[in-house]
Amino acid sequence: MVSAVLLVVGCAAPPGHDHGPAADHDHGNAAGAAKPVDGTALTGTITYRQRIALMPDAIVKVWLQDVSRPGLPVPEILDEQEIRRPGQVPIPFSLRYDPATIDPTHTYTLLVRIYEGDRTRFTNAKPFPVITQGGCADRCEVIVDMMQ
Repeated sequence: MVSAVLLVVGCAAPPGHDHGPAADHDHGNAAGAAKPVDGTALTGTITYRQRIALMPDAIVKVWLQDVSRPGLPVPEILDEQEIRRPGQVPIPFSLRYDPATIDPTHTYTLLVRIYEGDRTRFTNAKPFPVITQGGCADRCEVIVDMMQ
């Protein structure tokens, strides 16, 4: 169960997107996603309200996703970033996308997870809209919730 509602999205990692081995700030596109042409970045920070420290081996994963097609088993992932040993909050992130592929009628959101060991410690409680329809366009502050 998720504690107090703050900001952002879902609870399960998209299939095939575990938090396995990667570089400290691995920044790669999901399989099948087109590489951004002009390198437009969506940046921001991740934080939480609890006054507790993350474990040194924590892993943060951030996904930029198109949630406009409800019939898909999982949202389309435009980009993702894995941050190993992130230190303490606020934790900066940067996701890349090609503005030419953005449909203004679609809904794009961020999904954020903070893992400690094999346990999800923090996640989004609500969708965090970005890019279109009045969503955050840059320097986003994503507040995640502690998992019980």
